[in-house]
Amino acid sequence: MRARFAPIVGMLGLSVAACEPRPTSPVAAGPKPAFQVDFTNETHFRCYTVSQQTPQPATAVTLSDQFIDFLRPDTLSIDEPLEFCAPTSKNGTAIADTTEHLTMYGAAEPLDTALSISTEDQFGTRTLTAVGARVLLVPTQKNAEAFPSNLNHDWCYAVTGPAVGERVSLDDQFGSDTLRVEHPHYFCNPVEKSVVGGETTGIVEPDVHLTCYDLHGPQRTRAQQAAIQNQFETDTFTVTSWQLLCVPAAKLGFQPA
Repeated sequence: MRARFAPIVGMLGLSVAACEPRPTSPVAAGPKPAFQVDFTNETHFRCYTVSQQTPQPATAVTLSDQFIDFLRPDTLSIDEPLEFCAPTSKNGTAIADTTEHLTMYGAAEPLDTALSISTEDQFGTRTLTAVGARVLLVPTQKNAEAFPSNLNHDWCYAVTGPAVGERVSLDDQFGSDTLRVEHPHYFCNPVEKSVVGGETTGIVEPDVHLTCYDLHGPQRTRAQQAAIQNQFETDTFTVTSWQLLCVPAAKLGFQPA
């Protein structure tokens, strides 16, 4: 994704956000002005089921984001991929960077208390209720293209909230469809990821979040393949049915639900 902050923020946006202290547990954080997120030109992703892949050894990681802080020695085990997310044109908008892909892995962790999150994206403002972390989105190279260097890792939380109920045209490397966007499924925070005994990956764009919505419409199940490489594995994925549309979002604030 490409961060495009409001001119008044300028070059200070990244450094200010990077210096903010990270709480060890969720605390009340009421609505406040957010750095501007370009909802139109940031990358949108359509996520497809990974129906076949080569099993890999599990990787132990620690994750730290705005809701959960892993300063204590807790670890998560990252195993098989669940979905593969391709950059997607929505309603004819150009894809700014066709190399940007994400792979979704299970990464469940409960919240101490449910959170009420104020968000904004192309579909408007809404309040979501998050009940716990569920999956990790990992930047991924596809078919020996350039590795996506300007993407966050994202930790995504299961959420409930009002449905969109809007039809959109989606076009990506796996096909074109007109589908209905319905309920929010995940809200995703940029996350710092540390492989146990290995490297730590920082947050690239602290203000760019994702909201992933359920899609409804005539399903396509034709199997297609993609050669991938990321920090966890090198493999060939077979992808089939689409599942989610993940759109760039801003987090305006959060507090205990």
